[in-house]
Amino acid sequence: QARLQLREAENSREAIKRQLAGEEPVLLPEAAGIESAIAIPEIDGRIDAQKRNLDALLQRFTEQHPDVAGTRRIIKELEEQKRQELAARKKVATAHPAAVSINANPAYQQMKVAFTEADATVAALRVRVAEYESRYSRAVGMLKLVPKIEAEFTQLNRDYDIHKRNYDSLIQRRESAAISEGMTDISSVADFRLIDPPHASRTPVGPNRMVLLVVALLGSLAAGFAASFAASQLRPTFFDAQGLSQVSGLPLLGSVSAIVTPADRQAGRRDLLRFSAGLAGLVAVYVLAIAAAAIIIFRAA
Repeated sequence: QARLQLREAENSREAIKRQLAGEEPVLLPEAAGIESAIAIPEIDGRIDAQKRNLDALLQRFTEQHPDVAGTRRIIKELEEQKRQELAARKKVATAHPAAVSINANPAYQQMKVAFTEADATVAALRVRVAEYESRYSRAVGMLKLVPKIEAEFTQLNRDYDIHKRNYDSLIQRRESAAISEGMTDISSVADFRLIDPPHASRTPVGPNRMVLLVVALLGSLAAGFAASFAASQLRPTFFDAQGLSQVSGLPLLGSVSAIVTPADRQAGRRDLLRFSAGLAGLVAVYVLAIAAAAIIIFRAA
């Protein structure tokens, strides 16, 4: 945008310059006076234009802004040029007052002032364009450095992580060595070592449940047989007449056969059913215990 404004200002200045080429200055008589003859409207116009530009810049920027500093420098240069031009024209006007030529054509003077203002605007815009180009160059240079800085930052982070892990490992080893050395200093007889903390295993150490169940079943059966044998010995029963005669030593006169009634047969069937149910329940409990033990062992493994 600043370059576009500069081109527009240069085109406007060239147009005014071409218009100036079509106007001619006129000569004033000697009575117009030396003071009027040594006026420099083009430089005054440029100074006024630069001062107006400076006022506009100060409304937006501070004294340290490059545009403000450049405009002040241009004003000082124009004032110095005006002072030198006035001194030179005063000498010429004093030496040849009748030959002083000034531009008395109003249109010519207006175009000279406009040309001066356009020239001042072009100078100010050139300063602005130069400043913007300098900023752009610095920005481009900084953009080129961004990938390099990012790569260096990534490398620094990677190195930091590696050094931090090494540092933590060394600290841990130092603490372990300090603890071991302290234990050695306490007693030279005992040997202290750092071991893992105790923990309860999910698998029981003993006894073996499968073997225990088999032993329990066999033991229960053996206990049943032993109880039956003990009961038969405490309350003996004779199954035939010959055995009774041998045990008692007395002659056997006769025997009475047992009469089995339907009630006796029904009671016998009930006893047999109870015995079968008890035996089946024992086997079922054993099978369930075996299955439960197998599931527990499988989950623990």
